[in-house]
Amino acid sequence: MPGYTRRQLKEDKLAETAKGAAHWAEDHSQTVIWAGIIVLVVALALSGLWFWHSRQTEQANLELGTALRTFRAPLRPPGAPADDSTPSFATIAERGKATEKLLQPIADKYPFTSPGKIARYLGGVASMQAGDNAAAEQQLKTAADFRDKDIAALAKISLATLYRSTNRAPDAVKVYKDLAEHPTATVSKAEAQLELAELYETTDPSQASSIYEQLKKDDPAGPAGQIASAKLAKPK
Repeated sequence: MPGYTRRQLKEDKLAETAKGAAHWAEDHSQTVIWAGIIVLVVALALSGLWFWHSRQTEQANLELGTALRTFRAPLRPPGAPADDSTPSFATIAERGKATEKLLQPIADKYPFTSPGKIARYLGGVASMQAGDNAAAEQQLKTAADFRDKDIAALAKISLATLYRSTNRAPDAVKVYKDLAEHPTATVSKAEAQLELAELYETTDPSQASSIYEQLKKDDPAGPAGQIASAKLAKPK
């Protein structure tokens, strides 16, 4: 093959490759079309899902805001009459029941949104305030399993409070230790340790002192260290 250069060989190979690709496209035209359609459908589905989730979150936020106004409503002094212009409640249990009724539907309707998850957690707190410990534990355990670690941590520390109020100190200890080992933006290691030390004050004073000493050493000028110092300064 005289005079046939490497460049010509390369050009021939490129031509053959391009020709082969063209033939493949012709032979598989339906496949190419359907692949394009599938990609388009998936893109539209994801866009629709994002839009649906945004609308759900927006509506959940509005409803949660209404519920929070009830959750934060003031308590009236004993014997004081209700004022129709300003929502208020005679007892914390009464307010808890009213809030619980508002939060439950939000948690049920919008379980995949952040406001819906917050409603589930706060619903547990409201149930606890209302005196319904069984419902409170169920709600808080559900929230404690959320993948959102910040909301889950808030639910866990409220669950520990419920355990303490129902004479289940060992369960509360487990929760506090877990929170101390896995701190989040909403519940720090020091906060969990302070709660644990406070529990130990009545069940294991020496252990409480040990935790306070460590907190004082770790953060002498910070809030946790100052609280620990004040606890250690109290007469035994």
